[in-house]
Amino acid sequence: MKPNPLPPDQEAPASLDDIIRTNRDSTRLYLSKAAEIAALQGPIPDRPAKGVITDWCFITLLVSQTGEAFVYLTGSHQADQSSCMTSKVTLISDRAAMTKSGSIYTLAGNPTTTPDLPYICATLNLWGIGPRFGVPPYLF
Repeated sequence: MKPNPLPPDQEAPASLDDIIRTNRDSTRLYLSKAAEIAALQGPIPDRPAKGVITDWCFITLLVSQTGEAFVYLTGSHQADQSSCMTSKVTLISDRAAMTKSGSIYTLAGNPTTTPDLPYICATLNLWGIGPRFGVPPYLF
């Protein structure tokens, strides 16, 4: 699924940091740091993967007030041939990630530093948290 274009009076985000436009004193969005990824390292259960993700990266939504850091996997889902963003990641291995819902994704190819920003905006808006943080109004 591709997000709808922005209304003419809205500006597209230039970076992950530019997605969060209000309440920036309490929330940040960025490429996950090595320490955040290392903290989630562990063995992934041996069961079928929900999908193969290419052009992938881990992004972190940091809520300063609580100190909570939510790590998500985003990239291109090969079976759907579309962008994707998972629920919160709970485990990461060399070539796989498991989410809070128990879904396992295989990581193929190399990570990217240029995630699909409109798709991330649309996902945050779909989850209902976008308006609170001034996320550009991309919608599915």
